[in-house]
Amino acid sequence: MQIRHMQVTDTNTIRSIAHDTWRHTYSDFIPLDIQDKVLTDAYSDAEMDNRFQHYLNLVVEIEQRIVGYAFFSGDRSKEEVYLESLYIHPSHHRKGIGRALIKYGLSCYERPKTLSLSVYKQNSSISFYEKEGFVKVGETEGDFFGHPVTFIKMSKSI
Repeated sequence: MQIRHMQVTDTNTIRSIAHDTWRHTYSDFIPLDIQDKVLTDAYSDAEMDNRFQHYLNLVVEIEQRIVGYAFFSGDRSKEEVYLESLYIHPSHHRKGIGRALIKYGLSCYERPKTLSLSVYKQNSSISFYEKEGFVKVGETEGDFFGHPVTFIKMSKSI
């Protein structure tokens, strides 16, 4: 397993992993047409350009094939880090990849003291985050193109 900084040439692979992961994770509670709209919006060229300018973007490769990625935000000299996205292709779940991406991402910050994230309430990955030491700190209502969703805010001390 190798973790490295994402390159612009990785974008289409990231979009594919996002699509496959969303279908696997969210199809029971987010309609497919809404998923397609969210994915098109969240992984548009403009959004990806924004990520490359303002986020820490990592990919993980196994046998020179990208199998997951993470987007972190937060000034690298600050103590608060936010995990924007963490997606591992479903065929590579339960191999320690998510944990490794989080650890590597945090190592890129000078003095991280907290790591926070938001996760969809029905997402089965909540148990993964709890095992990693995150605790629920709040809940907010959101909207995906007219489809209501609930987000759980989670945080952990580093």
